[in-house]
Amino acid sequence: MSNVKNENFLTPAQAAKELGISVATLRKYSLIVEHTTGNANYFERNSQNNRLYTSENLGDFKKMVDLGHEPKMTLDLAAQKVYPSKEKTEAADDNHLAQDIADLKAENKKQLATIEQLKNEVADLKSANKELESKNATLKTKNEKSEEKTTELKERVNEQVKDDKKGHWWNRFVK
Repeated sequence: MSNVKNENFLTPAQAAKELGISVATLRKYSLIVEHTTGNANYFERNSQNNRLYTSENLGDFKKMVDLGHEPKMTLDLAAQKVYPSKEKTEAADDNHLAQDIADLKAENKKQLATIEQLKNEVADLKSANKELESKNATLKTKNEKSEEKTTELKERVNEQVKDDKKGHWWNRFVK
């Protein structure tokens, strides 16, 4: 229920006059439509809770009345053809929901496959990382041994250089 004051809406009296029927007949048509659609608030309402009608509503009423004049056709059956019924809408909604669920399941399946693929890639990367860490440790050990040998070699060279400063061995006796 809303406080609607819009030129696009017609009051029941205006709508009945436009259709060439009484207000009571318009009310009957409105009740049939609300029952068929399963929506008691199908039509806009003003602050006094009176139904308000659009030109589209009037066109639909005309279709419903024209169909109702066909052989073996009642206004209720005509309304079901013109207006979406609650059951049809629910069935369509169910079909849409079922399709949406199927789509979501397919998407979920793709995402799970992607997650599994990423898990495998992470496991491969961890394995490669461990292998590299092992190689790095081996290289560090070799580097440390090489540094020890280099230090040892430097010490020998320094000893040799110190010995060279003393001169030749015969110089020790000649002083």
